[in-house]
Amino acid sequence: MKLKYYLLLFILCGALLSACQKVIDIDVNTSTSQLVIEGNISNVRENQVIKISRSVAYTEKNVYPAVSGADVRVTDNLGNSWKFVETAPGQYAVIMRGVTGRTYKMKVVVDGQDYAATSVMPTAVKIDSLSLSNVTFGSTTRKLVSVNYTDPKGQPNQYRYIMRINGKQSNRVYVTDDRLTDGNIRKEDLYPDTNDDDEDDDLKTGDQVEVETQNIDKDVFTYWFTLRQQRRGGPGGGVTPGNPPSNISNNALGYFSAHTYYSLAISVP
Repeated sequence: MKLKYYLLLFILCGALLSACQKVIDIDVNTSTSQLVIEGNISNVRENQVIKISRSVAYTEKNVYPAVSGADVRVTDNLGNSWKFVETAPGQYAVIMRGVTGRTYKMKVVVDGQDYAATSVMPTAVKIDSLSLSNVTFGSTTRKLVSVNYTDPKGQPNQYRYIMRINGKQSNRVYVTDDRLTDGNIRKEDLYPDTNDDDEDDDLKTGDQVEVETQNIDKDVFTYWFTLRQQRRGGPGGGVTPGNPPSNISNNALGYFSAHTYYSLAISVP
């Protein structure tokens, strides 16, 4: 009798659990494709490049369709004008040199829609040198590159660094400002873009390291700083991923940067 009772109880519990199961369909909304513009003007006379593509849904591969046939122009506050020519699908270029203190305006027309952005080229800050340091994490010692310079006193400065190791650009975002270090001698440590599963990304003897330093304006700094915080995940990984604030109008993604350029290289002994 007791055995029958337990058997009946077991069958009833199984039926209740089955009744509680429910298939939930999650409707994932994919955002509308947006124009993505990456525009750069430097103080070095060379091919200045503006790249135009379209965003894709996060469920798709990270292959961004190039946008051809755009009308791309840049003007400055002195009335000079440059028309950018498409040299490859989605890539527009012209040979010119930006001048510090001038305001540059980019205008892009795609399918009858206007996209505009403005950037002021800051004063260049000379980089004194690159140096190498060793940093120890537990039992592991790694090499890193440091950028050495003196920040000009009494003026706001924002910096972006691009590091290339043996010609390969690091994916890490390096950006800083002088909000708390105005006028100080600076030593900015640049850690290689490594992960725990790939020790080959560490600096090794014989590596050639190039660091490009850009002086950028406030809006461009905000773009790169936000992107860096999102890649880090924020405090405790609590930042919700999103598009960094663009200085381009009409809901376009990306940035337009008029910046100074200074590059140094160092060999790892």
